[in-house]
Amino acid sequence: MIHEQPATPSYFFHGGFIDLGQVIKGAFKNCWEAIGNSKDGLVEQWGEIVDKIRYSGIKGIFTSIPNIFLVTFYLMRLIATAAFTPIVCFSITAIQIALLVLFFLLLLFCFLFITILDMIYCHAKAIASHCPVCQSKFSMPVYICHECGEEHDRLRPGYYGILRRECDCGAKLSTTFFNGREKLKAICPACKGYEIKGGGLHASWSIPVVGGPNSGKTCYINMTVMSLEKNAQKYNLSFEHVKTGRDEYEQNSQSLLKGYLPQKTEDRRLNYYQFYLTPKGATKQQVSLCDVAGELFNINDVSSDNINTQLGFRYSNAFMLIVDPLSIPMYREEVSKTTDLKNYKGSAQPIEEMLDTFIRTLQNIFGATDKDMRNTDVAVVFTKVDIPGLAQKIGDSAVNKIAPSLEMKVRYKIQNELCQQFLHEYEEDNFYNRLKSSFKNIQFFTCSALGHVKNGQPFVASNVEEPLLWLLGNKSSVLDKATKKITIKGG
Repeated sequence: MIHEQPATPSYFFHGGFIDLGQVIKGAFKNCWEAIGNSKDGLVEQWGEIVDKIRYSGIKGIFTSIPNIFLVTFYLMRLIATAAFTPIVCFSITAIQIALLVLFFLLLLFCFLFITILDMIYCHAKAIASHCPVCQSKFSMPVYICHECGEEHDRLRPGYYGILRRECDCGAKLSTTFFNGREKLKAICPACKGYEIKGGGLHASWSIPVVGGPNSGKTCYINMTVMSLEKNAQKYNLSFEHVKTGRDEYEQNSQSLLKGYLPQKTEDRRLNYYQFYLTPKGATKQQVSLCDVAGELFNINDVSSDNINTQLGFRYSNAFMLIVDPLSIPMYREEVSKTTDLKNYKGSAQPIEEMLDTFIRTLQNIFGATDKDMRNTDVAVVFTKVDIPGLAQKIGDSAVNKIAPSLEMKVRYKIQNELCQQFLHEYEEDNFYNRLKSSFKNIQFFTCSALGHVKNGQPFVASNVEEPLLWLLGNKSSVLDKATKKITIKGG
């Protein structure tokens, strides 16, 4: 069944077949008319001969000579028409049909070629979009006619046109990215309440950032986006922030630059921080870092409607787990003896509980299978390494001491070992074992989202963008090539 659109069907898929039928019908209609005319003429002239002979006798035969010639003419015409005209009509019609069929087959081949080419292009470029309003993921937006505003939700080569479609208003709309479909206004097909930037011509990578309350997710996300905006050229990338109408990046970034903390996230819905991070000459790469209140992952709320509505988890490409070292009881107790922790606002939720709730959410609510889980990339990020002494345990200082080499594969391996050792030292083996048994490709990172406690000075992040670039490098071949100096496959 053809999905009805506010457009005129293509001649080649509609009107062309009607015209072909009319050609066949018209040709044989003329043939039957010629046979009928010959028969009528024969009957009429024969009737006149009979009448003349009946009323005039022998004389009538002589007066019927013209009629006899006409009878002979109509008889020969009838024989010729009945015997040969259908053959001629059939032959001519067959030639016409053959030419039209050949033409339609050629167009069908072009249609299939363009359709397959468009599909291959979209697949190869990972064309997709994530809607920050309804959290859905899709590859084909709804496109809006630039003349009348009608919505076209299947604007691709097909019944309504191969390269272009004619809207009911007469406007011509491109049906592929090859000839300008992305120039049209596009909206989310699910909620129709959000305009998709660039007509949907971009790859899209969604990465929810998961962590307990006060673990520093919002600070981390904003400082990561700020760091990428500042350092994108270092990675041979261009950066462009996308205003979604929900994220508070501009306000938060200004606060952080002035030494003020952003407001704690209270929203129980995923809040998308979207931006483009694109290598030169490549298809745009849209990235969504998704923030949500840590209270969402309270173990008592795992089956609540709050989580059920977070479709962004289902459509995510990877995950980032934020681990607040101060949420590890033994470490918090140890460091509190030498450091005033009131300015670090540590998370009170145990990391094992946070992880357990996160995994149960994926499995029980969004139906993730063991295979899905194993194939999911997860960056585990220890934050707040500006806590005195922590960098010497798991941060750059510790890694440099063991592996001063610039070989990132070695450094990442050492980083994993140090974090595993740290978790073991403070009796968080269950967290580590559950993490390794659930996800195959994980990599530990350490960073400081703020650089120091709040003291009125601008915050300065360190190493915040590396986890994201590692995840993106695993997912996008385009970004992997652009950031290959630092992005490798972790273990």
